[in-house]
This record gives sequence, C-alpha cells and structure tokens, in this order.
Amino acid sequence: MKKVILSTLAVAMVIGLALSAWAQQDDARRQRRQQQRLAQQQAIEMILTNAAKLKAQMEEASQAMQNRTQMQDMSEEERTQLRETFMKQREERQKLIADLELQIAILKGPRQLRTEHEEAQAELQAIRDLAAQEKAEQTAERLAKLIDKSRLDYENTLKAMGVEM
Repeated sequence: MKKVILSTLAVAMVIGLALSAWAQQDDARRQRRQQQRLAQQQAIEMILTNAAKLKAQMEEASQAMQNRTQMQDMSEEERTQLRETFMKQREERQKLIADLELQIAILKGPRQLRTEHEEAQAELQAIRDLAAQEKAEQTAERLAKLIDKSRLDYENTLKAMGVEM
C-alpha cells in the first residue's frame, strides 16, 4: 500500500512541476507578446513624429527651391552658407529616413525580417554558385561580398531593434 501511495505522490509531484513549468513558459510568452506590442506602438508613434518632421523639412526645401532665383544674386559666401544649410538638411532627412526604416522593421517583427533576409540570401547564394560553376570567379567574389554585406546589415538591424540573435 505504501508503494502505491508513494508512486501516486511522485506522479502528482511530477505533474505539478510540469504544470508550473508550462505556466511559467506561458507567462514568458505573454510578456514577450506584450513587449512586442508596446514596441510596435512606440514604433508607430515614432513613425508619425518622424513623418511630420520629414514633411516639414520637405516643405522648407520646396520653399527654398522657389527662392532659387535669388541664389544668382547672392555673394559667394552666402551661397556657401546656403549649400552648407542644404547639406545639413539633407543629412537630417537621411537620418529621419533611416529611423523610419528601423521603425518599419520593428513593425514587421524579427520573424518577417528573418524570412525576407533568408529569401534574399538564398537567391544571392544560388547566383553565386552559378557564377562559380561557370568559372566567373570575380562575379562569385563580388556576390560573396554582397551576401556578407547583406548579412551584416541584417544583424545590425536586429541589434538596433534590440533583438538577440
């Protein structure tokens, strides 16, 4: 009788431990989903903010282009200052666009990015292999460099998103 009770107790303990482990995994999944939703909401807010900034900058640039005829009447020093201003504005737009791309990547999520990356990598590798078969060594080398660059960009995007690989 003692053996049956001990066996039943051992089975009950194992089931209890399994259920608690499953509950912890479920809680961890739920927390990851909540974190992903929060990150997506923040990404949407950043997209809206950056889009508004980008729109304002584009309108400024449009107005500056309308005043372009005045550039002909400017001194060389004024033109230089205007060029520097345009360069700074262009750099700011580039940063905003890069941030928009990152926010879109966050919206897509790591799975979608991984799928897109793997598809692109597979096609590039197939072309590289074909080039190697045809003994186009320089083409194969350039494709290998392109594959490495693509992989590095993908890894950098994941790091910027805060995703561990």
